[in-house]
Order: sequence, then structure tokens, then C-alpha cells
Amino acid sequence: MSLTIFLLWICFFNNIDLFYVIESRVELYRIQRDVRDLEKKNEELKISLEDLSNNSASLEKFARETYYMKRDNEEVFVFKERGE
Repeated sequence: MSLTIFLLWICFFNNIDLFYVIESRVELYRIQRDVRDLEKKNEELKISLEDLSNNSASLEKFARETYYMKRDNEEVFVFKERGE
């Protein structure tokens, strides 16, 4: 009898009940996954930054694709997909 009361108290009536613990674990796993994803993206951006800093061809490609820069003797055409 006392074991049943104790389990009911722990699972439902306590401030830190079983549902709170489960929700906290799920949130913790989600946050850890987000941190791993951001760390991976950060590493990719570091590699990209180093490449842009050291390679003038990739810097020119980046400027052309991102800011639509061009040389004096050429024309640039920008094609956008429908819905953009």
C-alpha cells in the first residue's frame, strides 16, 4: 500500500514528476542535436573562410555568385525561379 502511494506521489503529485523528467530529457537531446549541427556548420564555415582568404579564384567566384559582381567587359544575367 505504501509503495503504491509512494509511486503515485513520485509520478503525479511531486513538483518534479515523471512527466517533467521525460520532457526535460527530450528537450536536452534536442538541444544537444542542435549544438552538434551548429558545430558542424561552424567547421564548414571556417573551412570556407580559410579558402576565401587564401584563394583569389574562390573569392572571385563568391563575389560573383553572392553580390552579382562582374568584370568591366561582361554582362551578368540573373535567373530566378518562380516563386522567389
